[in-house]
Amino acid sequence: MYHYDAIPYESLPFAETHPQRLAVLGRLLGLDVAAPQQCRVLELGSASGGNLIPMAWYQPGCEFVGIELEAEQVRVGQRQIDELGIHNVRLLQGDILQLGDELGQFDYIIAHGVYSWVPELVGDALLKLCKDRLQPNGIAYISFNTLPGWRVRGMVREMLLYHVREISEPVERLNTALVFIQFLIESLPQQKNPLTQHLLMELKYLLNAHPSYVYHEFLEENNRAVLFTDFVAQAKRNGLRYLCESQLSSMFGSAYGQRIDTFLDSVSGAIESEQYLDFFTQRTFRQTLLCHAEVTPDYDIDLAALDQFACYAQLKPPAKIEARANKPQKFTSQSGKEYDVEAPLLKFMLKHIYEIYPNAITVPELVAIARQQYEAAVKNKNTIDEKGWRGEMFSLVANNAVQLRIESLCFSALSDDKPWVNALVKVQAREGNNLTSVYHETVYTDAFAQRLVSYLDGSRNLDTVCAQIILDMRAGNFSLPGLNLKALSQEQLTKQVSNNIQRLIDLFARNGMLASQVLLSEGHAA
Repeated sequence: MYHYDAIPYESLPFAETHPQRLAVLGRLLGLDVAAPQQCRVLELGSASGGNLIPMAWYQPGCEFVGIELEAEQVRVGQRQIDELGIHNVRLLQGDILQLGDELGQFDYIIAHGVYSWVPELVGDALLKLCKDRLQPNGIAYISFNTLPGWRVRGMVREMLLYHVREISEPVERLNTALVFIQFLIESLPQQKNPLTQHLLMELKYLLNAHPSYVYHEFLEENNRAVLFTDFVAQAKRNGLRYLCESQLSSMFGSAYGQRIDTFLDSVSGAIESEQYLDFFTQRTFRQTLLCHAEVTPDYDIDLAALDQFACYAQLKPPAKIEARANKPQKFTSQSGKEYDVEAPLLKFMLKHIYEIYPNAITVPELVAIARQQYEAAVKNKNTIDEKGWRGEMFSLVANNAVQLRIESLCFSALSDDKPWVNALVKVQAREGNNLTSVYHETVYTDAFAQRLVSYLDGSRNLDTVCAQIILDMRAGNFSLPGLNLKALSQEQLTKQVSNNIQRLIDLFARNGMLASQVLLSEGHAA
């Protein structure tokens, strides 16, 4: 029994499912996939459109169709579509078991959070639907829980299901389970065995997770974790074959040490190697791409293939680029993860794309700009390494530190003292949701950011917005955590609020969400 109307699943964008990401992986592996700026995309289990609607907004040249079992989810999403006035996306109520030729063919099919969470019969129908509805060079994305790594989470699921076994009402089941989770967290630390410590990690994660995730992952009737090889075998029976994972780095044994890499070299074939990687890494979840069985991917990736793409990244460079030697320097992601980069030319490439973000630039153009900067820095045109950067660049791509696109993306940031956000951002903020960037990534917000968005309509300058927000705060409409209004002078409060506004405006701009940014290639300008 599904309870998505009673406890709607948090409907979010999943960057890994975007046709740009899928197309890049397909082309790296030699598939002649459809251009992602002009394609048809089907999502199975589309909820209220949190994944599809932002895609449709930013990619008006594509057609998107979402299928969702629950009527209320479809109604909520369709209301947002109507308000945005976009016509390239449809959300339809439907059952995977009953879908057929009426849908037509698709270049990309997405099923995130479906396969493991439906009866086995429906999971098999999902794979058959992908075979029947996928274009010859199409790609299907399917996520699922994997064995044996998921068994610890399975322990939690079994405990919670038992505890709420006599409760049928969804919200009461959820609340009862959350209380029990808290009880376990407070009680189990007395036990020092390793399995209990692992169990505590899972429980603490759940306590801070979105309630809908707790319910639909641990309290619904269906949750089938499967061995990777069993999934691949089922896909094969339905005329599909394994292509790759959405994150390439998870496929390389070298990332897990020499002994594991050597062992994987001894096993027979890529599928068996992937299965052993699940064992070695205790993987609990996969985001797997499939293609037609007749397609033959080329896993011998030529690094020269990077030249066919555009790229973008937010890797903060060191204060000064060391250009005269292959001296490792750290570039830092938005999450704080550091990456060592040695090749001098790549350092200048990363520095440039950080500075021009959110623009995406073609790799050949980026190399030419970086070469000029390198030559100006070392004043010697004969010492540049023209090839050494490619291996490091591919490693960053495989680890999602640098993203590739099929084509460039260029914004013209206009000077505007009365900034305004695009309509998608307005709708998302009003609904109390997090925001979606032009690159289909979640931009997390709080009450202050959502209030700010409501005033960024092009009619107010920032001083006026600041004054209005302060009035709202003094009226008790909302507050900033840790801010004591009574302890601050008007001048101090104005400075704090103004600084926070400017920080958020910069954040919106770096994510391509200001309507005053003219998009010079693909997408809606406002």
